[in-house]
Amino acid sequence: MQAHQRPEYNILQEDPRPMPDLPQELIVDILTRLPVKSILRFRCVSKSWLCLIASPHFIKSHLTISTKVNNHARHGLLLAPIDAPTELYTCSLYSVLYQRSPVSAEKVQLPLQSKYPRLSFVGCCNGLVCLSEGSHDLILFNPSTRKSNVLPNSGIDVGKFKHMTYGFGYDEVHDDYKVVAIGYSCPYGMNCQTIVNVYSLRTNSWRNIQGYEGGFISSCSGVFVNGALHWLVVSEDGSISSWRIVSLNLATETYGEILQPNYEKGNVSFTPGVLEGNLCVFYNHYEVKFDVWVMKEYGLKESWTKLACIPYSVNFKGRASPLFVSEAGEILLKHDYSLMLYNGKDDIFTNRDLQMQGANYPGAAAVYIEGLVSPHIDEVGHKTCAQ
Repeated sequence: MQAHQRPEYNILQEDPRPMPDLPQELIVDILTRLPVKSILRFRCVSKSWLCLIASPHFIKSHLTISTKVNNHARHGLLLAPIDAPTELYTCSLYSVLYQRSPVSAEKVQLPLQSKYPRLSFVGCCNGLVCLSEGSHDLILFNPSTRKSNVLPNSGIDVGKFKHMTYGFGYDEVHDDYKVVAIGYSCPYGMNCQTIVNVYSLRTNSWRNIQGYEGGFISSCSGVFVNGALHWLVVSEDGSISSWRIVSLNLATETYGEILQPNYEKGNVSFTPGVLEGNLCVFYNHYEVKFDVWVMKEYGLKESWTKLACIPYSVNFKGRASPLFVSEAGEILLKHDYSLMLYNGKDDIFTNRDLQMQGANYPGAAAVYIEGLVSPHIDEVGHKTCAQ
């Protein structure tokens, strides 16, 4: 008996059956409240729905609503294990914050280019994640849609500029996602040369801009807040008192400086970060405590507030990266090669174990928001809708 084959349909072909006569505003209101996985399935309903979901207005509206969903249900956690450097895993942030441990993480496939890649995170913005693969290759990746884009070479001579750092963010003025690559060359420990190139997703190309001449930008990736990337800059003498936070506005491509809080002196190190959309500084007093400072009003020095003071203990050695603050005020930390929640009110640490097939220890972690933003100029949807 011949098996029946299911007829194939072109997802872009209009269904002859009449669609419910719903106002366009109501359809948009319903769809923008759905998770990305559901929305992707609804692209097959009709050509008009495909075009609607691919439209910039819909993508921005969905992103805005996703940021406001209770209990951070539209946030995800991306993980790059230290014991599986070519792999990437993802899980919901909600499960890490609120569900019973261990939490299952799903492996993600990426188009790796290097022969011996090691993935690290450059930054996250509007659902897109920028990854550094190996030493110099860069990838834009949307964990929600699983779309990725291997960026063209930055044009920086890595043989000459051996020290590289990057940053990733969104230029709202020009509606463009940008990656900044900074290279340093210090052949004799002095007379250092700097080169700064900027990648535009809109043009899919790199170009050179003026470099920063007031010191050495640290190797940590730039932190994106309020339309600008932020790095720690060290003066030539290397003294802690001369360290500064320097900003690069992605729209104007001009540099600025962020005034810091009044730190306690001592044997310390500090790193810029972002929590709840605010610029932060993680201030590590070695063997004593770990302070988390938050700038509540961007650019205003007086708005710096100490969010947490975490004392060193048997469970906490200070080698931490705060990732997120829950609605209950608990801080999610990437501590050494594990995740933990810190309850500052009761001074309690709670380990959050992960199940990652083929890996055990998260070497890097990043929080992202669910979104439909494409990591490349998606011509398929635009061509279809233009017909």
